[in-house]
Amino acid sequence: MWPIIITLLQLVAIFVIPILIIKYRHKPLTKLFGPVGMAYFWGLMVALLFYLLHLAGLPYSLSSDVGEIVSYVAVGIAIPLLLFSCSLAQIKKLTKPVLTSFGLLTLTVMVVAIVAWAVWGRHTDWGTYISAAAIGLYTGGTPNFISIGLSVGADFSLIVLGNLSDMMVGGIFYVFLLTLAKPLLLKLIGVGDEHTLYLKGNDDVDNADEINKIVFSKSLLRNIAIAFGSAVVGAGVGVLIWLLKGSVEGTLTAYLVPGVMIVVTICGIAFSFAPKVHKEKSNSAMGQYLILVFSFALSSSLQLENISTHIWQICLYLAAITFLTFFLHALLCKCFHIGCDCALVTLTAGVYGPAFVPAIAKQLKNQDLVAPGLICGSIGYAIGTFLGVLVYLLIA
Repeated sequence: MWPIIITLLQLVAIFVIPILIIKYRHKPLTKLFGPVGMAYFWGLMVALLFYLLHLAGLPYSLSSDVGEIVSYVAVGIAIPLLLFSCSLAQIKKLTKPVLTSFGLLTLTVMVVAIVAWAVWGRHTDWGTYISAAAIGLYTGGTPNFISIGLSVGADFSLIVLGNLSDMMVGGIFYVFLLTLAKPLLLKLIGVGDEHTLYLKGNDDVDNADEINKIVFSKSLLRNIAIAFGSAVVGAGVGVLIWLLKGSVEGTLTAYLVPGVMIVVTICGIAFSFAPKVHKEKSNSAMGQYLILVFSFALSSSLQLENISTHIWQICLYLAAITFLTFFLHALLCKCFHIGCDCALVTLTAGVYGPAFVPAIAKQLKNQDLVAPGLICGSIGYAIGTFLGVLVYLLIA
């Protein structure tokens, strides 16, 4: 009887805790760690509670199967919903300096991640995944990190460790961007051309990563159905490949999950060009809610006694990639005569995703870069997973 009650409570918590996080997203703790960080935090608190019960000799535990199944479903629907809101059709509005800066960032991240793997990562049992995931993470944000992890079959505990490490490193780096980065870059690369245009035409671009109130409507339900249908098609592709590979017992997940992740990403990009799908204002909010569901479900069902102690090594690894990317990107921007503000905003769009762009642009006192930064973040969402999986296949 108790296992059934605990499982039901687990399901309720998985879907209710993210709602509370969104509701209180403006509270100091959530603003400090971010909604995803809080989802992982509360999930780990639940996991710690059951770990302590286990140490006390009480035979209670959460179902890891429930956590994993909900995680798979949530992220499979979340990725296309987030991509539906991306302003990819507005790439043509970006001027050469912005496109060049973001292109240099993408190239820099790939080079630094591969070099980090060659020097350090290949000697560990986590370096290959973290290097590949870092490419997606630093071109589009956390959703890419998760998508790459699932696509390449990374262990769930490693995905959690990677996300937690990124949150710690990302928090420190964000403070650096807000305080020391501009004075440093002003000396290194200068202000650039004060009359540079960053965007052609108007700057009416939505923030594709902001968590707002979800307003259910027929169009949102339709988009959720499209996202779910994309995940089902992806699962079908994975099963087909598994069958063609001889349907070896115990290997289905290795084909099923990558199939889902790749297909939902492609469908998300494709449907973002459909005006009726793209214009639904709750796409991003629903997608972000499901990312929180994924994060809480995954972290709360962890068996803490089985977690690797490599988290501090992974933190140092990601810190090295982050700061080396910053300095190499800055040097390349200097070579291409790209100013400090443009370099910082495009870097923020890649490393953190669109949500952080307005804050950085405000800190820089350059609102002209808000819309270009949001578009660059959308580009990162679209390409990050593919780049990360490609690099993983090259170095694995």
